[in-house]
Amino acid sequence: MSNQYFGFWQNSRRLTSLVVGVVFLISALPGYAQFKPRDRKPASGYSRAGGSRGCSSSGIPMTQLAPVTFIGKTASTRPMLAWYMSSSQTVRFRLFEFDSATTVKQIGKVKEIPATVGINKLKLPLDYPELTVGKTYFWQIAIDCEARPVVSNAEFTVINSQSLAKNRFNSILESINYYAENELWYEAFEEALKATSNGKLGKTGSTLVQELAQSEILTGGEVDIKIIKQRIEDMKKIIEENSGVGSENRKSKIF
Repeated sequence: MSNQYFGFWQNSRRLTSLVVGVVFLISALPGYAQFKPRDRKPASGYSRAGGSRGCSSSGIPMTQLAPVTFIGKTASTRPMLAWYMSSSQTVRFRLFEFDSATTVKQIGKVKEIPATVGINKLKLPLDYPELTVGKTYFWQIAIDCEARPVVSNAEFTVINSQSLAKNRFNSILESINYYAENELWYEAFEEALKATSNGKLGKTGSTLVQELAQSEILTGGEVDIKIIKQRIEDMKKIIEENSGVGSENRKSKIF
């Protein structure tokens, strides 16, 4: 067995072990939504080339709570975007549209957003144009650190809402399940966060983030595996700090 292959095999086993930990974490919370996307088209190099650990003084790094290793989906022309911060500081928001598979153009102007500790939300502002069905975009958040800016990107495509059933939901849980089952991460997570406040995920939001962590696993090179492994680890920590599940219960389930 070559050293290169052995190293890849070792990293793959470590990633599998981390996923098992996420599965145990899910068992600690009610299994509300089922976000298990079947169509996981890999994101471009704009998103997958990332992996920064954030500012040196921070705990959990700035983390986009949306698909990153693959292209997410939304039926909204003004989706709600969410991310986690472990410190209060200004975030720079940008939105880009793909002109082709390799070229992008910025949509609207850079927006400075005061972010707080915990879960931050941003509905696509009205001073940005509505998104176009069939187009693929990526949203970017960036913060300034001591050495250099830290940047994170997440890609998504806008699908035709007419392809969805015109449901009238009897509860938030029912709407979350419907959107999750139809692979609409942005709608499902927006609904989940309606049930909580104060920068917390709540139980339904935590379940969705757990399922997102599982769905981020894609095959790739050794560098990709290291980046994905760290992202899953970061999301586990976010869940532990923001789910509302008792710390003793979490500890017994995860470790």
